[in-house]
Amino acid sequence: MDSSDDSAILERKLGYQFRSRRLLQEALSHPSFGHERRLDLPDNQRLEFLGDAVLQLLSSDWIFSRHTDMDEGGMTRTRAGLVSRTSMCTLAEHLKLGEHLILGRAEENNGGRTRQSNLADAMEAIIGAVYLDGGWPAAEVLRETVLIPYWNQCNHEETTANPKGSLQEVLQALSPDAILYKTIEAIGPDHDRVFTVEVGWKGRVLGNGSGRTKKEAEANAAANALRNRSWL
Repeated sequence: MDSSDDSAILERKLGYQFRSRRLLQEALSHPSFGHERRLDLPDNQRLEFLGDAVLQLLSSDWIFSRHTDMDEGGMTRTRAGLVSRTSMCTLAEHLKLGEHLILGRAEENNGGRTRQSNLADAMEAIIGAVYLDGGWPAAEVLRETVLIPYWNQCNHEETTANPKGSLQEVLQALSPDAILYKTIEAIGPDHDRVFTVEVGWKGRVLGNGSGRTKKEAEANAAANALRNRSWL
């Protein structure tokens, strides 16, 4: 499959057709591709910087319009969850963005197509590329076709492979205060014990969960906090 076919497949996933596919190619280009060839080729780092800013505005505008009764703190926390690196990586995985990355051979051989940082960078770079290609109207198209369906899904299915890491990323974007996991109950014999843990932050209980080990209980507590968002 040539690069034009690959670009067309990705454009269909995005619901947006680029006027300049050079921008799309740049958004998919990892720095390792040019470094390995010792060529001064454009990579996606500058577009990632721009895309991060565009993403912040896209999400802020959507939250402001959708949650008319939410205060500033609630909107800030909601946005942090939607635009986090973990969230962008998960969206990239849904789009199978790793299949389209342009990588150096060494980076590819070392798992670059599934590396979370590569996927998150490329997702933000694509948002930046869409904005450069078509301005704010194009960015709004991407929000309607890709971002909002994903955000709505996140509201109902806050399931991640690493809920503790996801919760930490959301909260640390808001404040450096420590997240505390406290075992509030342990019942049953040693060989069949069930632990209940609550997760707290800034003096507030965000969620709780149970499990056969403290580690499992902590993960379930974090997932509960992400799912319910009762702390907004």
